[in-house]
Amino acid sequence: MRLSLPRKMLLSVGVVAGLGALAGAGTFATFTAQTTNPSNTFANGTLVLSNKVNSGAVCLSTGGGTTDSNSNGSCSTAFNLAVKAPGDSGTTDITLENMGSLAASALKVFSASCTDANAAGENYHGTGSPCGIVQIYIQQYSDAFTTPSACLYGGATGATCDFSDTAKTLSSFVADHINLAGGLSAGSLAASGGADTTWVRIGVKLPSTADNTYQGRSASMALNWHITQ
Repeated sequence: MRLSLPRKMLLSVGVVAGLGALAGAGTFATFTAQTTNPSNTFANGTLVLSNKVNSGAVCLSTGGGTTDSNSNGSCSTAFNLAVKAPGDSGTTDITLENMGSLAASALKVFSASCTDANAAGENYHGTGSPCGIVQIYIQQYSDAFTTPSACLYGGATGATCDFSDTAKTLSSFVADHINLAGGLSAGSLAASGGADTTWVRIGVKLPSTADNTYQGRSASMALNWHITQ
């Protein structure tokens, strides 16, 4: 059968349209591959210093849960001695731990000042400066206050602190270690999570040479313990 020209043209258009449809259908068949690294996180660790005086409550540097300042000035008083006479002395034990998740590279202690004042509860007072005469030592132990490992400050016989050096006073400690930069090194507390502990004994003494000018007087100072990551 012979086709007329109009029919031939319609048939050609139909074939072209059909081929175009087949070509369009082929674009949906595509190879793909995908991988995902989910929940990528950068989390920071913590340095938290634990300070316990004698058998008292543990005091943490966070001071209330937040580490925004991570400095707590309200831990227990290390020593609070009253009505003492020349030759009297006292000691207190401090247990320090790094309770955070990061290791500390340095533990230091320093004091910004020593303040002389009239002793509370006394009606009569001299004019002397007990800061300049009251002796201090800082003894470090390798265990729970049994085996001395180093005398960090004060007079000493070997690794054991004593009051043999009368020049090691509260005032001299402040002068020697007045800020963090010049702080007295006390090791590192290298292990985190409470796995590393430092035991420190503080000793203070009013020398037997103290005269009447020290009657009814007092000396006070803060001990600042600081760890650095």
